[in-house]
Amino acid sequence: MRSGLMLRVILSILIFAGFLVGSLVYVGFYTESFSTLQKIISILVAMIIAFTILAIVWVSWAGRRGMMGWWRD
Repeated sequence: MRSGLMLRVILSILIFAGFLVGSLVYVGFYTESFSTLQKIISILVAMIIAFTILAIVWVSWAGRRGMMGWWRD
């Protein structure tokens, strides 16, 4: 259980860092013709994608451990 948990923690850190670096590089260098609102929307879309990936990673881990029904006990 510890190795699976550690893998997900490392993956979460990498996904979050990748989101930050990727979105800032994209907005800083590739969206010169975009308005400020379009730049904000592109960062929000990247954030939604990153959080969706993180949710899938953690829900799949908790589902295999039987932790999804903890509120029913």
